Amino acid sequence: MVAHADDSSTWCDAHLHAWDSARLQPPWLVHAPQWLGRFDGLRYVREGGVGGGVVLVEADAAPNDRVAEAASLAEFGRELGRPFSIVAGVEPASDEFEVTLERVAAGTVTGARRVLHGGEIACNTERFQRDLVALGARRISFDFCVRWTDLWFVEQCARSTPTTTLVLDHLGNPPLALGWSSPERLQWQRLVAAVAACENVSVKWSGMFENAGRALSAHEARPWFEWCLTCFGVTRVLWGSNWPVCFANARLTQWIAVSAEIARERSVDEQAAILGGNARRLYRL
Repeated sequence: MVAHADDSSTWCDAHLHAWDSARLQPPWLVHAPQWLGRFDGLRYVREGGVGGGVVLVEADAAPNDRVAEAASLAEFGRELGRPFSIVAGVEPASDEFEVTLERVAAGTVTGARRVLHGGEIACNTERFQRDLVALGARRISFDFCVRWTDLWFVEQCARSTPTTTLVLDHLGNPPLALGWSSPERLQWQRLVAAVAACENVSVKWSGMFENAGRALSAHEARPWFEWCLTCFGVTRVLWGSNWPVCFANARLTQWIAVSAEIARERSVDEQAAILGGNARRLYRL
């Protein structure tokens, strides 16, 4: 299936979360009760999700729950009945890294992630980088979910682990709430460009509404996307929704409409890559 901006049923979603809080509760749900409940693939479809393959991404579960979370994501993927892959919760540099990786690594797990913006950062250690190399040896990518001010160590990790595919979530979480005219935007641009210079890093076009704290227009979203497209090139940009957490103050269908308006300005081949082809290749959907 070739993705086209005018038909979201052809798109792949490179960043989709799913959970059932009656079965498994990530610790952060204590402070975010609005996300209690069952957020599965069928609910995603009901709320207007795209129609192609999906990449189901871990949701920062407790360390002891990561294996169970990966199994739950596989169950959600099978229920959805379309091509899917899993980015499982795995923590490089932790004592549980090897055991967790061994237990979650399976045919549908093609990526790993540990949210790194909530606490102390251990990414600039030799052990963290050694574990990234171990992921690459298994053909498992690693998603970086970091604050934009911490992009420097994504670059550091990328340069020290060139054989591992790395993915930068949510355009590097730019300072969207401050606006394109802010001085922070210039700093973000510089840091993103440095990360993009590492050819083993791709970027997800996702999370924009969450970072802005509201729905954005295509006019507001366009320059941030275009900067990443300029830096990474058309083969290293993947569209994603970040459903459901990106839509506390907006709707999924709004994000799809804004993305379609921006993507429609690219060539047919560029649309096919950004809206589906790159995700299928990187995550082996």
